[in-house]
Amino acid sequence: MAFEINIIEFLQAGRNPFFDTAFLMISKIGSALGIVAICVFFLIFSRRMLGWFLLSYGFVNVIVRIVKELVQRIRPYNLVDTVLCLGDKVEDFSFPSGHTAVATAIAIFLGLFLFANFRSKGLRVGIVISLCVYVGLVAVSRMYLGMHYFTDVLAGFVISAVVCSLFLTFMWFYYKSKNIKLINVARIGGEKE
Repeated sequence: MAFEINIIEFLQAGRNPFFDTAFLMISKIGSALGIVAICVFFLIFSRRMLGWFLLSYGFVNVIVRIVKELVQRIRPYNLVDTVLCLGDKVEDFSFPSGHTAVATAIAIFLGLFLFANFRSKGLRVGIVISLCVYVGLVAVSRMYLGMHYFTDVLAGFVISAVVCSLFLTFMWFYYKSKNIKLINVARIGGEKE
């Protein structure tokens, strides 16, 4: 645990008003704001993807809540005086990071949608890099803000990646049984197939 406190202290050593504001905003994109944005996006472009995303996210959220209650890890700012809480203090437990789990679910489903609609290899590489940076920034923001340890954000990522992968596998089998390619479901206009 000491190395995790060292990571947070290292990140907070570079504090300044710009980073404080930027990481607070990035953190919000990994929570309710991100959920609303992706839901509106899928509502406009792919209602099937919206349903599957909400189902996957629901399961991710339930698992994160259960694990938080089972582990009951105290947040870094409540444990160590050298870690500051930047932002609103929260009452729930630290492990795993729900924000990182949300960002991961958004990245996975948005990535599938974008891959289905953009075939250029260069664009696809850019999509992967951009979505990895998004998830990484949300994870770093949670540590910078003093809300989570490194293993919290790692666990949030793993839980979400596993659950979303299982749902994507289920989606693949479901649509395969209907002779519909999963990639077509994610395409704009895939509602009609």
